[in-house]
Amino acid sequence: MTKLTRLLFFVTILAAVGCKTPKDIAYFQDLENNSYVAVSDSAEIRLMVGDKLTIIVHARKPELAAQFNLSVSSQRIGYTNLNNGSYQMSSYTVDDNGNIDFPELGQLHLQGMSRAEVVELIKKKLVEGEYFINEDFVVTVEFDGMFFTVLGEVPKPGRYPITKDRLTILDALGVSGDMAIQGIRKNVKVLRDEGQGKRVYILDFTNANQVLTSPVYYIQQNDVLYVEANDLRKRQTTNNGNTLRTGSFWISIASILTTLYVGFIK
Repeated sequence: MTKLTRLLFFVTILAAVGCKTPKDIAYFQDLENNSYVAVSDSAEIRLMVGDKLTIIVHARKPELAAQFNLSVSSQRIGYTNLNNGSYQMSSYTVDDNGNIDFPELGQLHLQGMSRAEVVELIKKKLVEGEYFINEDFVVTVEFDGMFFTVLGEVPKPGRYPITKDRLTILDALGVSGDMAIQGIRKNVKVLRDEGQGKRVYILDFTNANQVLTSPVYYIQQNDVLYVEANDLRKRQTTNNGNTLRTGSFWISIASILTTLYVGFIK
């Protein structure tokens, strides 16, 4: 093999390496047709200190429900009179002790409860207090102001509202536009409030079993999802950071070296 041939061979190998296709782009590479993966236990949103929620009692006779849905004049909790003449329910806030102050019923401890459990608790208290006797009534509870955050290599990073009791991490990626091609699938971080600080979970999205069985598969309020940028993306933050990784660069080098070598031989 001549020196020129060896030189061309070496440069061709470098160009091929620079142009190779990443293998870690596709999600769930371990899945096969008709494969089955057990999903993490369903985790409903549960109330934490500082969470907000609206609670409305409905009855056939509005006057019976009115005492639990505070009047328009209330400056604390209940109805707020808007400039356009419509009405909007204000929110209860779970205090530092995990309680809310509900009309007639007083302090109710809601911390750690799901939305359905709050409904059942209030209905039970109203029946036990004989506020409704032989009267149909309905209690509705809605979360208010609960969010999760998606950051990093996604098209639409930002803070998003929690709109249902069970929201998966795939839902979270979906609303933020999915991971960009420059995002590292094997190192997706989820930060979650636990105790006195945030716990970090790391997920590998090329592995379905790990993601679907993870404790953070179901999103909770205040979760932060972070998609790290790959090396190619990081180098784009510097001038000519990716030049050495492109095939065109090495082809140009090969052409220059070949021209110089031929000229030298002649």
